[in-house]
Amino acid sequence: MMTSNSSLLPSHSLADEKLVTQRLVDILKQEQELLSGNGEAEEIPNVIGEKANIVAEMAGLADTRHKILASLGLVASEDGMQQWIDRHGATQDKQLWTELFDLAQAARELNRLNGLLVGRQMALNQGALNVLQGKSNGSFYGPDGQSSVRTSGRPLAIG
Repeated sequence: MMTSNSSLLPSHSLADEKLVTQRLVDILKQEQELLSGNGEAEEIPNVIGEKANIVAEMAGLADTRHKILASLGLVASEDGMQQWIDRHGATQDKQLWTELFDLAQAARELNRLNGLLVGRQMALNQGALNVLQGKSNGSFYGPDGQSSVRTSGRPLAIG
């Protein structure tokens, strides 16, 4: 019977962490589709809620792993896990850790891109609000035929 974290290996939940991180990547891809206008916008709150649940699950798994590392006298972080993997990890542990790291990097990049999409949508919405509130210069188009409605000092790169 295991009574403390010190009797577990820090790698015991790597497979679970990989599965949860893959779920995060999948939900971030779904979010990106919705933010890009390829889907039902009303689904965005559901996706955000699911993303929050997944992140909480990931945090719990990482916290447990960090506690085990600390109980072994290692730094309770990804650096500490890398040290443990380098010294004691089986081949499968090393492979899972690498795959988990790669998925985490993919999730980080997807999240960054989704943030840019949210920013773009907010700028478009602000521009529409400005027009509706009469904050435009009375005309939608300038003498060059281009839209005169601007939401910032630079045009948006849409496409």
